[in-house]
Amino acid sequence: MGAWDSSVTGNDTAQDMKSEYQAAFYYNDVETALKKIDDYVRLIGFDESDPREWCDYYYSLADFMWRKGILSDAVMKETLRLIDSGFGLELWEESGRKILEGRKKALQKFRDKITAPQPPKKKISIKLYMKPIFEIGDIITFQLQTADKTYTGEKANVSETDFKEADGKYIVIRKIADKVSYTSVIEPAVRDIWPIFQLYDGIFDELPKPEDVMYLKSAKFILPLFLGGDNPDGIFGCEGSLFYFKKRKHVILGNDQKDIDRLFNKYNIGMKYDTYGASVDVSNDPSRWIEYIFFSINKPWRNADEDFINAISGR
Repeated sequence: MGAWDSSVTGNDTAQDMKSEYQAAFYYNDVETALKKIDDYVRLIGFDESDPREWCDYYYSLADFMWRKGILSDAVMKETLRLIDSGFGLELWEESGRKILEGRKKALQKFRDKITAPQPPKKKISIKLYMKPIFEIGDIITFQLQTADKTYTGEKANVSETDFKEADGKYIVIRKIADKVSYTSVIEPAVRDIWPIFQLYDGIFDELPKPEDVMYLKSAKFILPLFLGGDNPDGIFGCEGSLFYFKKRKHVILGNDQKDIDRLFNKYNIGMKYDTYGASVDVSNDPSRWIEYIFFSINKPWRNADEDFINAISGR
């Protein structure tokens, strides 16, 4: 069943479908979205004869629509029919009386919720990085921001003093490709794109000039063996949002296509997008080879700036 609790969303199907619900209702009116969702679930093998998946799907759909204030009469009517008929409860009965009673209580609570007045209609947003940032080969410089970060000393390639003194200095990266972690089947325009960069081995006190970075070597990420070992080419992925780069006063210094195909294939990046979204499907998931750095994380145990500085000092 892929369920971890008795609620209507505590299962794999509900979580997997959430992104498809968002995509469908973001681009379509309710009637059209429901038709596309129905076509999709039947295409992947869900139908009314499969109580395991059908309940998880239909209840999660009703829950999503109710939360967004768009639950239709038809969906509510069918949801109530499934609950009141006990459809699928025999599967919970197999797990014992206590589990079965927990599921019944969860369904009654859910029934009470969706028969109550809906909240006001909410705007459906998609919290994904849907468009590529920068061009393949772009060489980008931006500032480190260490003043408000905690020095963790996790890899100890740099001292706390050097870490703090790096605030406002510049580092240089080059865009290699884009990793597409998710693409909606219902609305293929909805996709989650993470840029893949190469980090260079250099820190500059002032904004570097193009000639300053011509002969820089790559930085080195120290990775554990179970992730494939060290990454000597400085390849990393991060959130596909320009916000973090603008905040760090980024500047594009130029474009260099040299060696990109070799790096792309070496690290099995998998998907490469050009500016207009044309894609080339290449290979496997790169997660076991590539360091992922998150600008959005500023915690006592990790921050992007220390990851960058450690890699630059890693040789």
